[in-house]
Amino acid sequence: MTGKDRLAAIARKARRVQDATSRVRATATCGRVWIEVAADGRITGLTLSDPALAQAISAAHRDALQSVRALAAGLRGELADDPTVLAALHSFAAECPATTAPPHAADPEEPNPYALPAPIRRRYGLG
Repeated sequence: MTGKDRLAAIARKARRVQDATSRVRATATCGRVWIEVAADGRITGLTLSDPALAQAISAAHRDALQSVRALAAGLRGELADDPTVLAALHSFAAECPATTAPPHAADPEEPNPYALPAPIRRRYGLG
């Protein structure tokens, strides 16, 4: 097996793991609150007795995600700005076959993949 074949095998395995991870969900109930989340932190299901509380949770979640994205982007910048890393990534990308969008890719009409799903937003008057 050549180096190129090994890299392609690693890429396939990483893709399988990523696809499986994107389908993972967990739920929790606390009092009269039920929530379902994806492995990446998105809220995929939410049931509350108080619509105002649902709106507050949605707004807080949106704000926290915006903050954590900025922090994570700063950390990733260390890799993105490293010429050695960039060269390795370009070389790897040139050797591996193109992939399709992951099955969890956001709805084209939904600009925020971490937003509450549209049916939940409608249920609580979130638009």
